[in-house]
Amino acid sequence: MSTSELLVRGATILDPSGPLRTADIRATDGTITEVGPGLRPGSAQVVEAEGMVATPGLINAHTHSGQNLDRGTTPNLPLDLWLMWAVFGKIPITADDRYTLAMAGALEMLESGCTAVLDHGWVPPWDFEDYSEAIMSAYADAGMRAGLAPMIGDLDIFDTMSFEGASQPKPEPLGDPFDPQGLVESMTGFFDRWQGAHSRLTPMVGPSAPQRCSHELMDGLARLARERGAGFHTHVLETKTQIAANLERYGRSSLSYLKDLGMLYPGSSLAHCVWMDPDEFATVRRCGATIVHNPVSNLRCGSGILPVADLLEGGVSVALGADGAASNDNQNMFEAMKFATLLQTLHGSHLRWPQAPAIWRMCLQGGAAALGQPLGSFQPGSAADIVLLDTERHVPVHAEGLVTSLILAEHGESVHTVIVDGEPVVSEGRSTRVDEDAMAARSRDLQRRLHENLPERQAFYDRYVGVLTEIHDYEMAQPAPVERLAQITPAFGESELAAQESHLGTQRCQFGDEKGE
Repeated sequence: MSTSELLVRGATILDPSGPLRTADIRATDGTITEVGPGLRPGSAQVVEAEGMVATPGLINAHTHSGQNLDRGTTPNLPLDLWLMWAVFGKIPITADDRYTLAMAGALEMLESGCTAVLDHGWVPPWDFEDYSEAIMSAYADAGMRAGLAPMIGDLDIFDTMSFEGASQPKPEPLGDPFDPQGLVESMTGFFDRWQGAHSRLTPMVGPSAPQRCSHELMDGLARLARERGAGFHTHVLETKTQIAANLERYGRSSLSYLKDLGMLYPGSSLAHCVWMDPDEFATVRRCGATIVHNPVSNLRCGSGILPVADLLEGGVSVALGADGAASNDNQNMFEAMKFATLLQTLHGSHLRWPQAPAIWRMCLQGGAAALGQPLGSFQPGSAADIVLLDTERHVPVHAEGLVTSLILAEHGESVHTVIVDGEPVVSEGRSTRVDEDAMAARSRDLQRRLHENLPERQAFYDRYVGVLTEIHDYEMAQPAPVERLAQITPAFGESELAAQESHLGTQRCQFGDEKGE
């Protein structure tokens, strides 16, 4: 078997482990083997990088590829109401559409400097194999590193919520229940097909959230993860409303439930975790699991502020995610890092605000932990995932200043070359592997269909907005062990505020014309 070698020559090296320096990077069979000045190229493919900055590829540790073309389709709504609009009201899509969606996200991420993703992509139980194959094939074709944790659950959405505060009855189920044994069998087949089959692609176990899965399904997935030594990924305590729902289901928090299942370990990652209490954060740290912070979607859905400073100071592994485009509107990790940096200014003393370099390291090191792979570094033995940036917009004088400039002032415009697994997959800002014009045409067609469906989404949402608003408002008014929302003094007195609320209460989330048609 022949050896592949690549040499990045003359780059300004920006690595979490050291100061800026000019050096070459050698990669052999997709792994960094040597970093230093004046390396001999030999038979290696040479990438000239003089005048460019070389950084480890960014890592998106939580997203949903099925939403990649949902930009601008969804109002700002609390999560339970958002689900009605963004998830349950959508048009049916085919496996071919899923390929288009995954490819659209892969190209967007790669061309903005993100080389690895943990995709919590929904896969329908009735066509699990075709849809999961389509997603993995898109990542393979784009040249992206990806862990796919197919997002599955078997409970009706209304069975995952607490209706204690509702005056209206719980709505009828939205569909027939799924067979938990069949879902575990489908996941097992997915691992049979993909585990160890591709150097860049990794199957993972990914229940949607503990409260959305029966115990039979969770137990089967936990057993599969243990048998296969697999990574595990799920949503945990994203919103305050989930506290009561989890207590009703388990008599304890969802984190305690996951711990009892044996699903907290190095290589398991938990998205959001905004409403965990200090003891739960300590449990995550002791077990070696990783929390994935999703600042943009947390703002978009009003979920609250994760106390990142406390977690980093307490030794908790924290990664960073863009989350799906229906709650973010892009897959740009530079933007996610900027939001993560700025959002923390609303929490705690300014003396403890995490600065941009800490968020950058969190994205790299936490992302590597979430994917369970040697990523985010130029140390020998790390995966050769390298991003080369032009320096026209940034001044490479010292590492801290350069990282801060990249996080606060960059959106991917400076990305020139992207190398994944030792292979250049983006050159001069364009894919080396994919006909981007053809893919753009496919994306536009699908995106048009998604937008044409907005009136139907509105109608579906309107059926449930009343009862879901009622239970949301009730749960938000209940005391909780922690507070994760920014407290803002009203701009009006009580009478003026009541008048404003009365007016706002008559408005609809409307994406049609002014008549809502």
